[in-house]
Amino acid sequence: MSKKLPKPELSEPERLNGARIPTPVHKLPRLSGEYGVNLYVKRDDLTGFVLGGNKIRKLDYLLFDATQHGATALISCGRVQSNHCRAVAALAASYGLESILILRGEKPDSLRSNLLLDYLFGAQVFYVTEAEYKERENLRRIIEHQIVDRGGKAYYIPEGGSNPIGTFGYVNMWRELTMQLGSEVPNYDEPVPSKFDSIVFANGSGGTQAGLILGKLLDEEKVDTRIVGVNVCYDASETFHLVKDLLWKTVAHFSLPLSFMAEDIEILDGFIGEGYALSRREELNCIAHVARQEGVLLDPVYSGKAMHGLLETLKKSPEHFGKNILFVHTGGGFGNFNIEDAWSEVFLK
Repeated sequence: MSKKLPKPELSEPERLNGARIPTPVHKLPRLSGEYGVNLYVKRDDLTGFVLGGNKIRKLDYLLFDATQHGATALISCGRVQSNHCRAVAALAASYGLESILILRGEKPDSLRSNLLLDYLFGAQVFYVTEAEYKERENLRRIIEHQIVDRGGKAYYIPEGGSNPIGTFGYVNMWRELTMQLGSEVPNYDEPVPSKFDSIVFANGSGGTQAGLILGKLLDEEKVDTRIVGVNVCYDASETFHLVKDLLWKTVAHFSLPLSFMAEDIEILDGFIGEGYALSRREELNCIAHVARQEGVLLDPVYSGKAMHGLLETLKKSPEHFGKNILFVHTGGGFGNFNIEDAWSEVFLK
């Protein structure tokens, strides 16, 4: 009889506990009836840190690493209304650290939504053009030198927190979800299914999809659940390469005993609409419909477009995602308060 070899020890990162997890999973009964599927939602809008959102899952790992390196300041980057940058600013304030944000876009005449929160949490903000953002490493190095000159130490967090350490936020979410499968849900008639055919979510910088794919591949129980990202920031090709590169980097960084195939990275294309953070009437109608049917508030930048893509695909092909579908609500509801004019067009005119 051959001797069973022990499993290799995985060198996984440690994390803080800013996120209130596990987040609940529950059925969306009226949408399920409307589309003829069993549609569930994973409420990562309820992580609890600064009114929720998925970014804290990644930042729990990243800030632990920052503290281990003796950081006194966090530097990060994103669009002017970045959910990620807002979460970085809040987390820095809660740990007594400086936050410096490099934001792509013009300085506005007034403060709203996430940008207002950036200032409330004491972030130092640098506004840069599209061209300057592509060369942001130069500005980052200047800022880091200034921090060192006054006796501090900077820690850089990339766009969306999407690097090998941050990716483990959604490896951990996969493991959390597997513990919830088949469980009863308080105040809901139906339990969580024992398996989901598909998991669908908004894909921005690639970290959520890379983490879920790795969580699935690292799982001892081999399942055929599809991991489907709806690209809402970049085109399908660029989104695919963001996820693929992050997968390779994470596997190499932590010497993970696994491999993946191109087929593991599934992108649901065609729902960027007018472009990143630009809303069309049909996407806003979808957000309003979900709010009225289920009392769940999506956002116009990420989760609203992803849900629109999911539901539009189900209209054309009810079997596309299988019978049991999980939608990951990644948060970002503040974004609705940055487009008051668009909502006025929907409801008042």
